[in-house]
Amino acid sequence: MTARRLTTAVSILLSLALLGVLSARAGGQGALSTSDSPAGAKSPPVTGDTFSIDPTHSMGLFRIRHFGAGVFWGRFNTITGTIVHDDDSDPPLKLDVTMDINSIDVGNERLDGHLKSEDFFYASEYPEATFKSNAAKKLSDGVYEVTGDLTIRGVTKSITVNVQWMGTSEGRMGRRGGFEVVFTVNRHDFGISYGPGVLGDQVRLTMAMEGVVRRERPQETQGKGALPSRMARMDANGDGKLQKNELPERMQSMFDRLDTNGDGALDGEEIQAMRRGGGGGQGRP
Repeated sequence: MTARRLTTAVSILLSLALLGVLSARAGGQGALSTSDSPAGAKSPPVTGDTFSIDPTHSMGLFRIRHFGAGVFWGRFNTITGTIVHDDDSDPPLKLDVTMDINSIDVGNERLDGHLKSEDFFYASEYPEATFKSNAAKKLSDGVYEVTGDLTIRGVTKSITVNVQWMGTSEGRMGRRGGFEVVFTVNRHDFGISYGPGVLGDQVRLTMAMEGVVRRERPQETQGKGALPSRMARMDANGDGKLQKNELPERMQSMFDRLDTNGDGALDGEEIQAMRRGGGGGQGRP
């Protein structure tokens, strides 16, 4: 085939591929939107899951009008607590969430300090804000109406919010689930009245929560003689013990000293003794 014919053929193929993509989008297939989720993220949550909130991947956001001109944003960097999901129970969703007031972050240390002061959140006296649910019902797939007690600066108010389930996924450390709550409160209801005419009355709060249902470690399910999960991956023959040739070279030279029971293999107890520096070993490898 001549170079000209090859170029023409490639152009035709690219044109056909482009037409296929455009026609698929016109028919509602393949189009992307801001609501699209990663693959697998919308698999249904397993009923009975209890999620421990992961503070590294969770946060609280607040938004308030400033001088009637713009909006001022801040965040609480540390959120902890639990979320229990069980569609077969009443209520189907339970939240017990705590925001660390001292983790407030608006990108300016001076303002952070002022917001922690008695003028605002009074962190020295009230270091936590909490939301604890006491009733909930499922409105639709992935949306729950939850009623509970919101406590800020020592004042507790009953509020009703919609909680959106964002998705679940399986990871190396266990099942993850995402939940988000967006609602508005009047700051004066919680004793925060500083700055009239400067700050708005209504504060929009967002709690973005990612929780984990952690898997049990092998030693927790198999007893103290089980290999730690990190070393169980070396167990090529699957007998629950490590043979000399299954160990890294740096550990093979001390194998005989580590094998304290003399059975020609290392079990979980001998590994743990090695990590503690006992059993004739040299401490954690």
